[in-house]
Amino acid sequence: MFNKKIIRKNIKQILALAIKDVRLKWRFKQEFFIENFLPFLALFFPLIIFSTLFQLEIDFFEGSYYTAENYVLFLLLAYSVECSIFLLWYYRDLFYDEKTWKTLHGLMLAPVSKFNLLIGFLISGLLTRAFSIVITVIICYILFPIPLMTLILVLIVMLCISITFASMGFILGVFVIVNENISASLSIGISFIALISCLFYPLQIFPESIHIFILMNPLYYYFDLLKLSWWSGINYREAMGYITIYHIIVVISFTIITPIFASFLFIKIYKKYGATGY
Repeated sequence: MFNKKIIRKNIKQILALAIKDVRLKWRFKQEFFIENFLPFLALFFPLIIFSTLFQLEIDFFEGSYYTAENYVLFLLLAYSVECSIFLLWYYRDLFYDEKTWKTLHGLMLAPVSKFNLLIGFLISGLLTRAFSIVITVIICYILFPIPLMTLILVLIVMLCISITFASMGFILGVFVIVNENISASLSIGISFIALISCLFYPLQIFPESIHIFILMNPLYYYFDLLKLSWWSGINYREAMGYITIYHIIVVISFTIITPIFASFLFIKIYKKYGATGY
């Protein structure tokens, strides 16, 4: 059982790591603001495409919950995820910097749990993008108001997405320390998985031949659940018609498993191989 002293110690470690990294990021203010607003550009092309398709009244989204009334909501939610998706590359870049600055061994020798390291950098990453995410959620709430409990559910799903992204990024960070070639190959694979995760577009817009691969993609269930969670506060019956037990199982299980696996992998691989490629 954890006692209060251990809990306080872990919280202090996590906060110290988060504050240290936020202060480091804030030193480069121009880069900080660019990173916050650059994902907004990703909205324009989907917005133009959806607007044109719905104006032409093409039955392109048959079987989908996307309509002319709600596609703006789903694009805004996709943008909020786009603000969080940088966590995939955050740890890779962070550990690469620590490696090239030759401060990595000091970080590893510090009496800090690797799980606390993961959570601390997750918090700092979210804080650096908090402005964009909060503004997007406020805009969504103004345009598409929902009950408070539904909003809390949406925020929980967003947190699950961030934890999973951070854990995947932590794994990339492990391999950028040990072998940068492996990290590059994993980055390509993760980029492909993200591409077919239906973040901006519904499943029905993709060829049926690749639907099976999309449905095997865990990220698809995260993004689908996020959009449907918000929509359930507006049209509960329609949203519940699309939410399945697989959404719940995949999101809960991967949110628990990925950070534990990432921490375990980090400890095992770093102890065995150390840092290479200085």
